[in-house]
Amino acid sequence: MNTKIIYGFVLMAIVQSIGKSQTTDFYPNDISDALNAYGNTFDAVGTARFIGMGGSMGALGGDLSAVEMNPAGLGVYRGSEASISASVLSNKNTASMGSSYSNSDTNFNFPSAGFVLALGGNSEIWKFNVGGSFSYQRLDNSVQFSKNDNINYQYPDVSGVERTYRFESLEQYTNGYRSKANITFASNLQDILYLGIGLDWHYLNMDRETRYSHRNTVDGELMSFNEQLTPYRQENNGVGLRVGILGKITPEIRLAAAYHSPIWWSNMKYDYLSYTLDANNDIVQNYWYYDNYKLNSPGKIVLSGAFASDIINENNSLAVNLDFINYFNKDIYFKSDYDYQLNNNFVNHSIQGSQEYRAGVEYRYKELKLRAGYAYASSPVKNKSVGGYYDNSLTSSIVYPKNYMAGEKNKLSFGAGYDVGPFFIDLAYQYIKSDNYTSFSGEYFNYYDNSRVTVVENDRPILGKVKNVQNNFILTLGMRF
Repeated sequence: MNTKIIYGFVLMAIVQSIGKSQTTDFYPNDISDALNAYGNTFDAVGTARFIGMGGSMGALGGDLSAVEMNPAGLGVYRGSEASISASVLSNKNTASMGSSYSNSDTNFNFPSAGFVLALGGNSEIWKFNVGGSFSYQRLDNSVQFSKNDNINYQYPDVSGVERTYRFESLEQYTNGYRSKANITFASNLQDILYLGIGLDWHYLNMDRETRYSHRNTVDGELMSFNEQLTPYRQENNGVGLRVGILGKITPEIRLAAAYHSPIWWSNMKYDYLSYTLDANNDIVQNYWYYDNYKLNSPGKIVLSGAFASDIINENNSLAVNLDFINYFNKDIYFKSDYDYQLNNNFVNHSIQGSQEYRAGVEYRYKELKLRAGYAYASSPVKNKSVGGYYDNSLTSSIVYPKNYMAGEKNKLSFGAGYDVGPFFIDLAYQYIKSDNYTSFSGEYFNYYDNSRVTVVENDRPILGKVKNVQNNFILTLGMRF
């Protein structure tokens, strides 16, 4: 079957599972991965106390996940501690392009574990602590855009006769995980000034596949295609550095600041499936290609303030923490051949620093602790980066969507904890919502019947919307010693 150019037709792709296909002078897959999978944040990961307070503990410290925000918080510990967390995370995506289709999955994980060793006695002027932790995040994500009667075009059927085909579905699957191991050192000067430094080791393993289908409106024939350069897999290692300072302005008021370097990913292994055409215009499947490139992902700075007071006595207290996080998304940089330099051009013109605001509160009455938190994160992609047409309304005016590729996020959480002697148990619930628009173009191949679809018209992309909702339940068990 000969190649046919489909005019006025551009498919959708979700931001976290876009194949390596070009909508303009950059590869959307690489950019979205740099902002999400390779980014300098772990959503829905941490201890139940940390999650229950909205991830806002930068100036409070004294928590393994808070230490990952500001390593100086490790110095707040007065004793040693070890804990492990388990979570049940549901992930739901609703993709809309004319009609809407929702799908969801649920995973059980152990997102974090770690320990703190408090060194030195209380009488010493300088005290030193050392800690280590491990974080784990699933990257599983699937989205399906359902059929749209507005998207149809002429294409030859199995007999070579031109027929009208209708867009049936676009299915995209991402499977994998990322992890982080770290070691942190902190010092405490008479419970007034705290200094900390931490080193992080990152690992990522991810597979992705995109499938497109269209149906003959005459006889119902269904044709399916794999996107060019998919399926593919990546396996990568990276390293990052954290430094922080925390000080008590008064016994109740604390201020803190921390800097997280970019994550330096090196020797990224990138294997993908590729299709080419031979001299007879037949498809040749070149099975696995290997690519290798380096990436710097965003660094960030964390500014924090907290109020921690004994309302009546040690058994009745209140703590409030506020965090401001600025992500230096301009730090993103691809190191490889010219194709990857196109991504750097897009970063320079369309990526901006994003901000996240977090607030958390903890009320303690004897052994019982109640917590609540909220966080908002802006999009790292500038508005009006890409113009297009929502759904398939090509006769309507062009729109420039907000939240292209990576949407803003809202997070709401609640939690509770209880101490039983040296042991403690914490529970938390977290709700995360984000929306984003996405566009797509590229080539799809069916090796078995020697057919392909070329999706063009990059100056008139159709835009799709993806709504993501996550519900996260976390349990942390720990012991102080």
